[in-house]
Amino acid sequence: MANIAGQFGMEVRKVRKARGWTQEEVAERVGISTRWYQQIERGAVNAAFVVCVRIAQVLEMDLNRFADDSLCDSETSGI
Repeated sequence: MANIAGQFGMEVRKVRKARGWTQEEVAERVGISTRWYQQIERGAVNAAFVVCVRIAQVLEMDLNRFADDSLCDSETSGI
């Protein structure tokens, strides 16, 4: 199962493409570098919550789908 960062990145990419926006356009609207944004889409980094919220606002996404208890439990079960 993909991790939260990976799932978030896949969803962000899907929404961005559906809107017809480039990675550069979204990164500029969010206020981050294109390189950092690309890493977020790939799920290669765990972006700060505030950055994820800003991306969701720019893309008009609902972050509630990432609060699934079963996903969070599997991520923290080793703690």
